[in-house]
Amino acid sequence: MADAARDRPGTWIVEFSVRADVAVGDDRPSGREAFVEWLWETLGERGLAGVFEGAVDVEAAAAAGLVDSPLVVDTAEAPADRDWVAGIGLGEMVCWFADELTAREAADQLARVGGCEVRGVRREASLGRDEAWRDAFSAVAVPAFGRILPAWEPGQAGVSAAGVTIFIEPGVGFGTGLHETTQLCLATIRTWHEIGGGMDRVLDFGAGSGVLGIAAAVLGANAVDAVEVDGRVHAAIESNAGRNGVADRIVVSSKLPVGGAAYDLIVANIVAEVLINRADDLCDRVRRDAAGGVAGGVVLSGLLAADVEPVAAAYTARLGLTPTTTTLGDWWCLRYGPQPAGDGGRGCR
Repeated sequence: MADAARDRPGTWIVEFSVRADVAVGDDRPSGREAFVEWLWETLGERGLAGVFEGAVDVEAAAAAGLVDSPLVVDTAEAPADRDWVAGIGLGEMVCWFADELTAREAADQLARVGGCEVRGVRREASLGRDEAWRDAFSAVAVPAFGRILPAWEPGQAGVSAAGVTIFIEPGVGFGTGLHETTQLCLATIRTWHEIGGGMDRVLDFGAGSGVLGIAAAVLGANAVDAVEVDGRVHAAIESNAGRNGVADRIVVSSKLPVGGAAYDLIVANIVAEVLINRADDLCDRVRRDAAGGVAGGVVLSGLLAADVEPVAAAYTARLGLTPTTTTLGDWWCLRYGPQPAGDGGRGCR
């Protein structure tokens, strides 16, 4: 169930999966019903605007053995989708927040709950195409990178003396260029390119709109894997890649590819808990030199000050390197990789 917040333009969304036996403490019963009560008690005064507990249609319920037949539904019962959701072992839930900072803080807290796995944080904007909506979006100047324009603006993506220009469709997937974490990552990708870091093969983990992988491709990456668990935005990533003339170099998927060559650059702009949980997966995929040393780069963002130490500890232990840090507003970005001569730590420090 959700309130009207779902329909307000600019609402921030946290998507996560929850097991049927989820538990938030020894003093509470387990289960999603108790979990939802805990959500409102814990986050209600911190900006939680709505909760959607998921839905299961009659055909899916029948396939899962939760109803005898998809052809017989007792309409006199209470809403059956809620009952069916309760019987699903792993349910998909959504929470809405009025601002992005609150949403990310909530995502970090949810990620620490046993039986709860955060899928992503994104901004939901109105998808209308009238002039008033378009007027709300204009070119975004990104320090130490270039600019991002709405997809409908004329022109071509590319690199010039003024910087990098790319085009993104606003409102579908996180990463329109407005947020500090996106800007930090874009600046760091360009810095990595300019100091001679390899960019033949790039991983954009938690791709959102695809903006970071697209930026890498426009800067010259030959192959980009854009991994985004939210399959609903895959078409948007592909559309954005096409708008920037790099569709042939970007492969969109929901999971990390199995096997294949290591990556010259890995970029992940997601919540801290996910970065820590996936540290092994990401570090194992960084390109190594003949002696086994790290030769590729890793860029991590989506971090508030309190996140930096635990995230850095997880990756420093696995990569054996100290990160270069940049900051913008309240947000931090870490870059791991060889430090070529002349690397002045350029960025938004």
